[in-house]
Formats: sequence, structure tokens, C-alpha cells
Amino acid sequence: MRTLVIADVHGNLPALEAVLATPEAQSCQRIISLGDQVNFGPQPREVMLRLQSLGTIMLRGNHEDRLLRVNVPEYAGYNWALQRWTASQLEGIRLDHPLDLREGRKWFTHGTPGDPFHLIQADEVPAQLDALPDGVTHLFSGHNHKPWLVEHQGKVACNPGSLGMLEDNTGGYAPFLLMDEDGDHITLTRCGVYYDTTALARAYITTGCAVSAPEMTRVVLHTIVTGEYQGTLKLVKYVASLGDLGDEEAWRRADSLWPWREPLSTADYWKKLEEELL
Repeated sequence: MRTLVIADVHGNLPALEAVLATPEAQSCQRIISLGDQVNFGPQPREVMLRLQSLGTIMLRGNHEDRLLRVNVPEYAGYNWALQRWTASQLEGIRLDHPLDLREGRKWFTHGTPGDPFHLIQADEVPAQLDALPDGVTHLFSGHNHKPWLVEHQGKVACNPGSLGMLEDNTGGYAPFLLMDEDGDHITLTRCGVYYDTTALARAYITTGCAVSAPEMTRVVLHTIVTGEYQGTLKLVKYVASLGDLGDEEAWRRADSLWPWREPLSTADYWKKLEEELL
């Protein structure tokens, strides 16, 4: 059996459709998505409906976990505006997927087993493999948007990389994983496809996503187009250095000081994109 394993689609429908259109993906009998299907991107509902239509096995990532609690006071600040917009698009869509899935020797999760928020780096993977339950030899996880394939003492850990928000300095590229099983033998093949980020930029405007959180969506789109590792987190940390993350004024100040690739205010950036794309 061949399985398509994907992670961190993040509401990026053009990237998802590009992957699904590949001959490799079309040769798969099933799909497993390792969480963070939504948020950051402008088409969360479309992504979820597309995955549901294909019978995708979905896990709960840290973004789905937050969305299940979107109305708590903790998420009332300006820094969570994009999350609140995403929640508004997902009425009637199930998000309470399991955190983990075990199939014999295989364990699927988002961050680390039982914890979708635990972000690890490739050099920390051997310790995670050592901690796996008896009989588990293959660990599949996402959350960190950089891909890896690590072998350690007869065990294997694989992160396909973020399909919708890859952060390895390759812009507009959607990675995915093929898992072939023949009896007890498991073969893993890393694949990927380039896609049109112009369609993604247009969707940020036409859906109203960019209006909901202009600075956050701008830096997310920058991260997707450039592949800059933790490009979004860098801006968040900078805003925090200027004031309260929940304070809109701190974001406005950061916008005026941040070394954007395009020397424009965020308001002018989105205005210019709208004139160019619509």
C-alpha cells in the first residue's frame, strides 16, 4: 500500500492542489495529514473540505488545538486576529482530531507524541526515537517546517516538511512524503512540487484574510514566497521587543521599523498587490 503523508498545509490551497495533482500523489491509496491543516493561509475551509473529500486521516496540530479554544481571553489580543478570522471560516468543520495515530510499528503525530506544541530540531530526534513505545520503529511528525529523515539505532523519524509553509529557503515549493509498505518492509520517498504563489497572494486579498491581520499575513506570505526559516516568528519576536503582542499599536510601530523586502508600509503593500493581481 502507498500512503501520501503530508504536514502543515496551513490553509494553503494552491500548494495542496499542486501536490494532489502529481502522479506520485495520485498513485496513493490513502492520505495522512500530520496536523496544522489550517491557519496562516487564506483558504482554511477549502483546504479542510478538500481533505475531507479524499477521506484524509487528519491529526490535530497546535493550530487546530488553539482554534478549539479560540474564544478564551488568552486569544483576544491583536496578535491572534488571524486565528480568529480562521475560526470564522471553519463553522461546522471538525477540528478535534486525535493527537496521535499508531499503526503497528508506525507512530504519527504533529510535534512529539502527545504534544502538538513541542517544536524539536533534527538533532533532537534521536532522543525522541529512544523514547518511543516498544515495537515502534517509525516516527512521522511535522510542526517544524523544515523536513528531515533521521535514522537512529534501527529506527527512523521523518518530517515531510510543511506542505503549505516550507521554511528551508526554497520558496513556492510544497514537500510531501510517499510511504510504501510491502509486508513488514517500509520504504519512504521524499517528494515535492513547485506551485504558483501568485494564486495564494490573490486569495489573501479576495477572501478578506489580509484585512483581518495585515502585518501577520504579510510576513506569512513573505515566509512562503522566500522559504525563510522562522521568518514569521522573527517578526513576532520583534513586535514583542517593542511592546505587548496583543496591542495593535506595537504591530503598527514594528511595521514602520521592520526591514521589509519591499520598502512599503503594510497598508501600501496590500494595496499595491491588489492593483497588480485583481
